Amino acid sequence: MSVSFAFLTLFQVKSVFNMTAKEGRKRSVSALVAVGNGKGAAGFALGKATDRMVALRKAKNRAIHYLHYIERYEDHTLYHDIETSFKKTIIRMKKQNRGYGLHCHRAIITICKLIGIKDMYAKVYGSRNLLNLTRALFKGLANQETHKDLANQKNLYVVEFREECGPLPIVVAAPHGTVSEDPEPEDEVSNAKLEWDEVKAAQGMKKSIWANVKRTIL
Repeated sequence: MSVSFAFLTLFQVKSVFNMTAKEGRKRSVSALVAVGNGKGAAGFALGKATDRMVALRKAKNRAIHYLHYIERYEDHTLYHDIETSFKKTIIRMKKQNRGYGLHCHRAIITICKLIGIKDMYAKVYGSRNLLNLTRALFKGLANQETHKDLANQKNLYVVEFREECGPLPIVVAAPHGTVSEDPEPEDEVSNAKLEWDEVKAAQGMKKSIWANVKRTIL
């Protein structure tokens, strides 16, 4: 099966200098590239070479070689809220309804478009290093649990509450084996803690503290 990659993004190109005993100060180029087809398949890689174009080609070929398939809920968002980290970079992601859009760091928006994620809120804490941020994002997205995986793991039905159905839940996944009669303990329920003030502000639910301040015009 062949996979065509219609999208390729260059994140970062920088010059790196190393001191060697024989050649002295030696220059090389480092390129960070991400590829994706907009349908769940995406990858990223770092390429290094003495020439810029060679570094880009190496990064692109490696990114296509080391692909990830990212599960998407209804082909537009996450299956559940995620908290992921790599070194000093922490990313907290929240699934959103269709039409919400991408309210994230610029690099996360670009990668989500390569993957095919259209609706998500994300906040980055700690270091904004592009390589660490990219690794943390792919790590979190690749470790998602689909509704079917969660149902088989817990031996319980997975239900979802939707606005159009009111208080009635909708069964979105059922376990393969026998259904457990005991509910899931509260301490085992996953909870990616987000800064809700920031979420409300991003969703337009919270007004700015300067909204009602009268300005003096001179």
